[in-house]
Amino acid sequence: MRKLGALLDKDARDLLKNPTMVVAVIMPVALTLFYRFSFRDALAAGESDPAMRLIVDGIFLVIALCMSVGVVGATVLVYGIAEEKEKHTLRTLMLANVSAGQVALAKGLVSLAAILVVAVACFALTGVSWQFFGGFIAFAAVGSVPIILLGLVLGLAARDQMTAGLYSMPILVISLVPLFTTFAPEAEFVAGLTPLGGVCDLLLLMIEGNLMSADALAPVAVTLAWTVAGALAFKLLYRKLAQDN
Repeated sequence: MRKLGALLDKDARDLLKNPTMVVAVIMPVALTLFYRFSFRDALAAGESDPAMRLIVDGIFLVIALCMSVGVVGATVLVYGIAEEKEKHTLRTLMLANVSAGQVALAKGLVSLAAILVVAVACFALTGVSWQFFGGFIAFAAVGSVPIILLGLVLGLAARDQMTAGLYSMPILVISLVPLFTTFAPEAEFVAGLTPLGGVCDLLLLMIEGNLMSADALAPVAVTLAWTVAGALAFKLLYRKLAQDN
């Protein structure tokens, strides 16, 4: 536990020192604020039209969730592990008898904490009723798990921060796919199969009051499938943390 506590403190400090990771934390908040101003006319219309308000709330919650989980999750882990490889910090940790599992757990927890902090800030900017706050944060946490696992796997593959920028792009792209269904409904089926597609569908069912219906079974299955796939990939590759360049 002492080792894990020290790793958590180190990773949190590293996040605040790395400009790329700081930008990744700020960007979702800034983009959510941008969308809030872009949809101000729709928000005004929603004040008198419950149906319109439901649509707008759904759009904003999907944007907030995809931005906070996708952008932060795709950057913090991949860049964090790559930075340690590049600066040989990872080698020092291994020589100090820190296990690969401890390193991965600490980075995963710091990434999850960063995602949830950003998710809270994004939700506060959406203007959506706070009655949905608990559900939103719960879905953000659940959706973060497969993204974090994929981020750990790609972080293991990145040799330095330059390759980390390339490897983080697939996570970012597939994480943001559900966001575009708010503007292109024909992509809804494909978006529903992505790592965040399931939780976004559950989020929309929640604000419609249909979360406990049979419609929730498919999104739950998709989310579980991505979580299991990420866990299997991580289990097979995490031992590479014990190897440096």
